[in-house]
Amino acid sequence: MEFSSGLSGGLTGTGASAFEEVPGAPIRVILAESDAPSCRVIRSVVNDEPSLALEHIDHTALISSLQVNPPDIVILDVHTPAIRRAESWESLGIPSPAATILTSYYACPISPFAERATDLLVKPFDADRFQSALDLAKSRIIGPRVEGRTRAKVAHSAQPRQFLHRLAIETGEKIVLVRTADIEWMQSSGNQIRIHVGDTSHLLRQSMKKLHALLDPSRFIRVHRNAMVNLDHVEELQLPLAGNMFVKLRSGLCLPLRRSSRPALRKMLLVTNSPIGFTQSTF
Repeated sequence: MEFSSGLSGGLTGTGASAFEEVPGAPIRVILAESDAPSCRVIRSVVNDEPSLALEHIDHTALISSLQVNPPDIVILDVHTPAIRRAESWESLGIPSPAATILTSYYACPISPFAERATDLLVKPFDADRFQSALDLAKSRIIGPRVEGRTRAKVAHSAQPRQFLHRLAIETGEKIVLVRTADIEWMQSSGNQIRIHVGDTSHLLRQSMKKLHALLDPSRFIRVHRNAMVNLDHVEELQLPLAGNMFVKLRSGLCLPLRRSSRPALRKMLLVTNSPIGFTQSTF
C-alpha cells in the first residue's frame, strides 16, 4: 500500500470533495481519535458533507461499536490499544470496514494493521490533507454502490413488465372480476371510472391516471382526457384533415379523439402493427 503526504503521491486535496453525490444510504463514519486538534480538522470536513454521518466514540468502545453496527469508514490512531497488536480487523473478529483511515505521529507504517489501511495521516495534518484521505476512502464505497445499482437496474430492465389482466370491482355485496381484455372503453369522472364491457358497465373507484399506468400501453390509450379505449375493440380511426376526429369501436360507438393523441396513436400502431383501418391515408 502507498501513503501520500511525505510518503508517496496520492489524491490531491482541494478543500472540496471530488464526490458531491453519494448513491444510497449515508456513509457511516466512526471516529475514535483522542487528539483534539486532529478531531477538529476531521469534524470540520466531515460535517460539511451531507452524504456522511459521523459518530465520535471513545476508543474503549471501538470494538463493541463495530460489532453492533459496522460502519463504512473508521478513523482512529494507529496506537489505539484495541488494534495496536492486531494485523487486521478480521484478526479481531470484526468484518473489515470498506475503508480505514489511520492517524499517527510517525511517517512510516509501523504495523501490519497500518499496511492494510486505506491511508495514514501524519499529525499534525490540515483539512486539505484529510480531504484527500477522505476522498480515497469514499471511492472504496461509492464504486461498489454504483456498480450494485447498475446491476440492479439492468436486472430490473431485463424482466418483462407485468400489467393488470383483470380488475376486481366491488358492487354492493359482491365483487365482479373483469378481464382487461374484455374492456371496450372507459370513461372517468373525478376519481371514478365507468368500465364498459359489452352491454354492461361497472363503476370503479380509481383515477384514470393511476389505472392507465397499470394497463398494457400497447392495448390501452387515452383518446380524450376522460376516455380510454382498448385498441383490440377499435374498428377504425376517423381522421379527417379538417373537423373533429373520432375513434369508432366495433360496437358502432364513436368517441371523440383529441388531436394531441394522434402522434402517440400513430407511433403505437406502427410498432404493434395493430390491424385497424383508417379513413385518412395521411395518418
